[in-house]
Amino acid sequence: MMQSERELPAGARIALAVVLSVVLAAAVLALSTKDFIPALGQFFFEPFANRYFFGNYIADSVPLMIAGLGVLIAFRSRNFNLGGEGQIYAGAIAAGMLALSLPEHSSPVEAWLFAALAGMVAGGLIGTLSGILKGFWHVSEMISSFLISAIVLNVGDYLITGPFQDPASNFQTTRQVSSQLLLPRILAPSKLDISVFIGLALIVVFAVMSKHTRPGFELRVCGENEEFARYCGIPVALYQSAAMGISGALYGLAGALIVIGPQARVMRGFSSGLGWSAISVALLAQNSEAGILPSALFIAYLKAGSDHVMIGSGVPSEIISILQAAAMFFITARHFPIRKRRRP
Repeated sequence: MMQSERELPAGARIALAVVLSVVLAAAVLALSTKDFIPALGQFFFEPFANRYFFGNYIADSVPLMIAGLGVLIAFRSRNFNLGGEGQIYAGAIAAGMLALSLPEHSSPVEAWLFAALAGMVAGGLIGTLSGILKGFWHVSEMISSFLISAIVLNVGDYLITGPFQDPASNFQTTRQVSSQLLLPRILAPSKLDISVFIGLALIVVFAVMSKHTRPGFELRVCGENEEFARYCGIPVALYQSAAMGISGALYGLAGALIVIGPQARVMRGFSSGLGWSAISVALLAQNSEAGILPSALFIAYLKAGSDHVMIGSGVPSEIISILQAAAMFFITARHFPIRKRRRP
């Protein structure tokens, strides 16, 4: 017998990641609970059990769609944005403070637009800083985005628990945004709101721009062959900075929509894990805008199932981290070892 490697196509890696994540989920449940069958039902079926659970499941997928799209844009320029957590936090704080500063009789549509814009600007500026450091000074965007994010998270925690904290609350949170300025709900009483249509629209817009516009084509060239792009006169540094800026802006928008949507305030640590989950979404999408929607739904499904089984059977919430890690491992595995028989 001899061992060799065969490259797995993208579709096979995705299918393998999904199947093995599901199998691993069942294995973890079997090992961590005595009531295996009820826990299995809670994990796999309760997200669809009723209008409330289903609406909450879809709502959890919306920020993953938008933030995952941001990661994909960074990937397309051969950048890796590890600052998602801080960019989401910054976008949420900017949107929340702007919404809280508006009078209650303000137009809801104007409030939504200004809050979303504030979130995008805050996240975009942070992402652009890492892009400029990479494009013009060749500083690793992974290191700079991660370190800047750590600073933003600490500054954000200080603001939420200090000058912006709600004095009437015992929790570490800002004041609540007026209910009149929040995004309208759909599938009540779930937390799903009209931001789902924003996420879907962004996927379509970026898919069209990527395939049918000059900037989209030049961005792909920059990511696929940087030297060739320079030879063709494409401003590589500018595209790298812009891609990181757009990535940060989408992260910031995701945070803003959470604040003017189901959360209605900025709570300390609310973004925990969302930035990393968005990376899982982009990896699962395999560099395709069309893949963002099913990828976000799948990662949100793992989270929803984990939440249900944690409440119903007491299984630790860390199960979602295990499943995401397994999914990312198999998505990024490009080769699969196989054994061949030697011919006599």
